[in-house]
Amino acid sequence: MPKKTSLTKTKSSETPIRLSHCLMTTAVFLILLGLIELYSMVVDWERVIPQNLWLVGAGMLLFILSMLVRPGSRLESLCQRVRIPAQVGWLLMAVMFSVLAAITMDAFEKSGKLNYIPVIIFWLSAGAVFVAAFQPHLPEAKAARDWLKQKKTELVMIGLVVLLGAGLRFYKLGSAPFVLNGDEGRMGLQALNTNSTSLANPFALWENFGALYLQAIDTCFKFFGATAFSLRLLPALGGILAIVAVYLLARTLFGTRVALLSAILVAISHTHIHFSRTAAVGYIQATWLVPLELYLLLTGIDRRSSWRAALGGVLLGIHYSVYLTSQLVTVLAALFVLAAIIFFRKWMKAAWRQALAFFSGLAVMLIPEALYVIRHPNLFFERITIEGTFQSGWLGITMASTGKGMWQLLGERVLHAFLSLFYYPAIDFYGSTVPMLSMISALLFLVGLLIVLLRKQTPGSLLLNGYFWGFTLSVGLFAIPPSADSYRMLIALPAALIMAGLGLDTLLETMGLSWEKKRVSYIAVSSVALFSLLIFNMWSYYDDFIGHCIYGDNLEGRFASYLGTYAGEVEDQDVLIYLLSDEVFFYGSHASANFLSGNRPITNVGDGLDDLSLLPGDILIASPNRFDDLKDWVRRNPQARIDYQYDCQVPIMAVYEVP
Repeated sequence: MPKKTSLTKTKSSETPIRLSHCLMTTAVFLILLGLIELYSMVVDWERVIPQNLWLVGAGMLLFILSMLVRPGSRLESLCQRVRIPAQVGWLLMAVMFSVLAAITMDAFEKSGKLNYIPVIIFWLSAGAVFVAAFQPHLPEAKAARDWLKQKKTELVMIGLVVLLGAGLRFYKLGSAPFVLNGDEGRMGLQALNTNSTSLANPFALWENFGALYLQAIDTCFKFFGATAFSLRLLPALGGILAIVAVYLLARTLFGTRVALLSAILVAISHTHIHFSRTAAVGYIQATWLVPLELYLLLTGIDRRSSWRAALGGVLLGIHYSVYLTSQLVTVLAALFVLAAIIFFRKWMKAAWRQALAFFSGLAVMLIPEALYVIRHPNLFFERITIEGTFQSGWLGITMASTGKGMWQLLGERVLHAFLSLFYYPAIDFYGSTVPMLSMISALLFLVGLLIVLLRKQTPGSLLLNGYFWGFTLSVGLFAIPPSADSYRMLIALPAALIMAGLGLDTLLETMGLSWEKKRVSYIAVSSVALFSLLIFNMWSYYDDFIGHCIYGDNLEGRFASYLGTYAGEVEDQDVLIYLLSDEVFFYGSHASANFLSGNRPITNVGDGLDDLSLLPGDILIASPNRFDDLKDWVRRNPQARIDYQYDCQVPIMAVYEVP
């Protein structure tokens, strides 16, 4: 039987309240509040005693008083008659840390402070203390060694899959694709600005990306420089973590075989590989956060493990500082618990404490974010206001222009989102000529989908159905434009690939290739199927996509990356760079050029060249539409020589450096 934890009082867990400890805790809290106020104030050099110093003084006096309380005093004895569970004390401490984080964040934001490290420390401490309330002791070393020995083969297998996935995601990460699209450039510029703007607040939002995530990208810049590689590093790491997270969830749902097949399918998915190699789409982080959060919720309830459920809630709270997908997971988790209460009442009745631990952990971690949202509601609802089916007015406009009814349009949107997995090409932010799933992967997915739908429902299958259909309905019903479905459905891809792993395992069993009776045949046939998928996915991504230079919004988007890369490599900062531009190709059209050049000044030249006064070393760059203008100028300057840069054997940029 699994070891149960609870919030109920027991003799062994009850702790008497000591007056000295209460006074000391209150004193420390007051001192911290005073220091927060002092640190966030503008220094008044003419005032000898700062305005809020009294808080620090009151806290110090209270601390002294706590030291003077005699152990045998009557007041101390009265306090010790009140007993509370030790666990409750930990939980109250977690709330206190989160409240401190919120207060500090608010004070720093109002005063314009840019160093929020104390806020992050308070906030993460709240999460750590909350989980520790349910699991105060780490596993013993002997138990850990025994577990590793028992799981050695399984760990080696999943380790090899992770290495394969890591290799596919890190291979030429900064140079394939060579270009950054415009949104990647914008992401990089915003990350660079987190040290000097309102995004220094870790709970701030930029287009529903959490500032904490942008700050993590900026940390990568500090280690590796502001390059395409460091910009794409976190998506690549998120893609690798998704392999492990999908394995854990699939293993809980269907066992080790299906889990390993599902993890391999994630590792070699051309769609998942691509979005692990671009910073433009935040949904890639949801491909590991969501499965892991649902795994912790499911196993927490199923095993009556409160610390797992608490960790899942804390992780979901952190997810809010990454991207808006956290909002969808919160709704999904609540609906799952509600459905489990209705359909699996006996199973859920014994696990109410774990469900409470999950949502309590989420609530504790959301205290600072909630305060920020109250102060800036427009930023929280920004993306849904612009790209929401209802909020943007798209539904009403489309009904009027097409004559279709609301339910017909919404039904078509859901169908479009579903078909984006295996019918519509993955165009937006990708440019692939094939859908998210190959033909074989789609077959396995559809088989697995039917199995999960038609078999007798369990809490696990209920969760998996909710995972896939919940996000499919969310994309279809609440997001536009339809062309964006191919990357938004990335959030449902892990569930689809778990179903595909189940489909492959079931088909092999149906063919008589039982794992128990014909293990060699099972391994051989599944290996051939997976290897063929690997070949197709590698061709789809590295040859058909990268090999044909189709990434980067459009030709002008690709040109912007070549321009920015070239300008960023010019070491002499005194050299002036001019661009022969027009209304299509100009510096400033795509943020990728600004990011890659390090915001180096580049002067757009829209008219003729005769008025230019060029000095030795200055650089003149021609966009594709103005190659002829540069050639005409070169004919009048015999010493000039033009160097061309090529994009898939097609000249995309002409460069002349004044000798």
